[in-house]
Amino acid sequence: MSQRSAILARRADFLAIISDPDLLQLFLVVCPDAVIVASTADRIALYTGTAEQLFGFAPVEVLGRRVSTLFPDRRARRALHETLAREGRAVSFELRAVRKGAGPFVASVSAARLNDRLGQPLGTVYYIRDHSQVREIEEALRRKNAQLSHLVARLDHLARHDSLTQLLNRAAAFEAAESLMLAFPVGEARMGVVVFDLDRFKAINDSYGHLAGDAVLSAFGRLLRQLARHGDVIGRFGGEEFVAFLPGASLADATAFAERIREAAQAAPVTIEDTLHIAYTVSAGVSSIPGSAENLEEALRIADERLYRAKRSGRNRVIAADTTQRNAA
Repeated sequence: MSQRSAILARRADFLAIISDPDLLQLFLVVCPDAVIVASTADRIALYTGTAEQLFGFAPVEVLGRRVSTLFPDRRARRALHETLAREGRAVSFELRAVRKGAGPFVASVSAARLNDRLGQPLGTVYYIRDHSQVREIEEALRRKNAQLSHLVARLDHLARHDSLTQLLNRAAAFEAAESLMLAFPVGEARMGVVVFDLDRFKAINDSYGHLAGDAVLSAFGRLLRQLARHGDVIGRFGGEEFVAFLPGASLADATAFAERIREAAQAAPVTIEDTLHIAYTVSAGVSSIPGSAENLEEALRIADERLYRAKRSGRNRVIAADTTQRNAA
């Protein structure tokens, strides 16, 4: 058995390695990290492991020089030293490092203070790895996640909105209205509900074509958005039917809103290519919680029934009760 093997056999611990200079050097050389030991003056006293491969400098070029030769970022170095002073060690700090004959790279640095048996400082040992590929992978993942988040948001928008008018679709509008209802204290919910329908819309399509019909639907959607309050929920229920959920609105408030919409639509023909002007009107049914119903489903059903009473009564009118009506005939 060799002397070195005998040492290991007698003392199977770390001290067996550091007590033999050859074993210690072998240990440092095969270390997968770059290992740098700096004096209390922060000058490089040991430069081994993969240090030469990582930084590109030969030992003779850096020994005795300050650690800042390899890590020029003063702010990052200061943060590392503050952690060392406070905790005695630092783990996985990212520092910009210098590579000879090439551009800087991102290094992951762990470090620990070295003290003698009496606790007096001897210096600092640094373990360094090239973190560039990890950073590149992280950045690539960030970009991909951002793209994925954008795609998910886009898909969610498409799933919740009508593609022609960009208003909420039926399911999304009802869901948004339910959320607003839940925001009220128990027993104090107030919501106006208005269902609109474009009068004789089939005749517009038949007379001017579906593109013109789409233009009228889009124009009415814009009108609803313009006259609605912030916080109102506006949706297209399908075809030429639209809905407005008005949180906090009474039956009178919702009726006044419906009248403003009806009058604005009648007063604003849709212009197509500066040559065609399509006049249109709308009818509406109105209900409210708690004035007409106790929940959204019931309020929507009542508003829908009143809408069709308005259509049967001659169109271009708002009906907000079972026995009264408003019109502009």
